[in-house]
Amino acid sequence: MSQNAVLTQGTILARGDGGSPEVFATITDIVSITGPDATKAEIDVTDLGSAAKQFKGGLADFGRMSCEMHYIPGNAIHTLIRNDFLNAASPERNYRLTFVNGKKWDFSAYVAGMPGNIAGDNVVRATLNLRLTGPVVES
Repeated sequence: MSQNAVLTQGTILARGDGGSPEVFATITDIVSITGPDATKAEIDVTDLGSAAKQFKGGLADFGRMSCEMHYIPGNAIHTLIRNDFLNAASPERNYRLTFVNGKKWDFSAYVAGMPGNIAGDNVVRATLNLRLTGPVVES
């Protein structure tokens, strides 16, 4: 194992309240986080003199992030996130992912989905799907 590997246990995802100064509240009971699934556009610059296809990188699309969580009806932060999803205006919020080594990723996103999973001999789960709306800034 690499001595520089960053452990996942203790990673925190938090939702900003939009205030000034902004206060971030930890989203509790997250089991796993996938993403962001960032990609970059490919711009075809091939011309008639090209010997093969040629491309340049375009704008980055930071894509989506999904978070599997134990969903707790009545939990204050879970209710706020659900309300963001139900809001027809799909409000963008600031989010912060904090790794155990202290590094942070800050980004803006809206709640694109929140499907639930209620199965026998299990706990109530939901998947928080965030659509990122700009760059991920590391600090």
